[in-house]
Amino acid sequence: MKHKIYIITFLALFIFAIGADIALAGSATISWNANTESDLAGYKIYYGTASRTGTDPKTCGLCGYSTSLNVGNVRTYTFSSLTNGQTYYFSVTAYDTSNNESSFSSQVSKFISISADLNANGRINAQDFSILMSFWGSTARPAADVNQDGYVNAQDLSIMMSQWTG
Repeated sequence: MKHKIYIITFLALFIFAIGADIALAGSATISWNANTESDLAGYKIYYGTASRTGTDPKTCGLCGYSTSLNVGNVRTYTFSSLTNGQTYYFSVTAYDTSNNESSFSSQVSKFISISADLNANGRINAQDFSILMSFWGSTARPAADVNQDGYVNAQDLSIMMSQWTG
C-alpha cells in the first residue's frame, strides 16, 4: 500500500510539473478610443520591453519597440505569453484605406507580475508549493524559479507565500 501512495504522489507532482512551464506567461489588455475618420482601415500596436524612442513610425520604423502587430479594426487587444517580471511598453497607430499611418498614441506600460501559480490552475496553493519544493535548490527547472534569478530558493518561496490563495 505504501508503494501505491508514493507512486500516486510522484505522478501527481509530475503532472503538475508538466503544466508549470505555461505559468511563465503573463498577459496585458490594452484598449483605445476609436479613430473617427471615415476611411479608417484598422490599427497597429507597437510594443516591446524598451520605451519608444520616436513619435512617428514613418520616420523611425519601430521607434525602439521590438514588434508591431496589425490588429485590424478593433479597439481592444489582449496580449498573452508575455514574460513575467518584465515591463512592456505599448503605443497604437491608426491606418486608413490608403495605408497612411498616424503618429503614435500616448505610450502606456505594464509590469507583468511574477506569478507563483506554477501549475497554472488560477490558484496559488499546496500544489504549487509541492512543485516548488520538488525543485528546491535547483538551477535546472526555470518554471519553479518564480523570480527567475536562476535558483529555486527562499526568495521564490517568499513570493509564493505573498500570493497564497489556499
